[in-house]
Amino acid sequence: MVAFMEDVVAYIKSFGLSGTLIRKQIISCLWGDGIALTQKEIEERLPGETDRVTLYRTLRLFTEKGVIHKIVIDEDTRKYKLAGSFRKSDHAHFHCIKCNKLLCMPQLNVDLNGLPAGFRYQSAKLVVEGICDFCSQKQM
Repeated sequence: MVAFMEDVVAYIKSFGLSGTLIRKQIISCLWGDGIALTQKEIEERLPGETDRVTLYRTLRLFTEKGVIHKIVIDEDTRKYKLAGSFRKSDHAHFHCIKCNKLLCMPQLNVDLNGLPAGFRYQSAKLVVEGICDFCSQKQM
């Protein structure tokens, strides 16, 4: 799906933020087919003169405001995805180990009601790793 600039600006403004050029560019990169991208992948899709520090700060702001969510794959890999209509951060993701595709899986509940007495959680991250449907079909 192609991002129309008026939709991108409206989305950014719905979080109380102004639609600066870098913000519009980042949201345009993440808009559409639901693909999560690393900071490097986003940077590669932006114009060459994009400042890396500004990109980092904007990703951090977007994460804090709930515009996007950050998914920690492993110690070195973080991916960013448009929060969309499912804005709850405590949900599962499926990571394909073949093609690196990352999908939100809100249907898998992260139930933290059974924590021991006195424990309070801050956040929960669940990444299910395996092979996606597309890669599974390629193996047949």
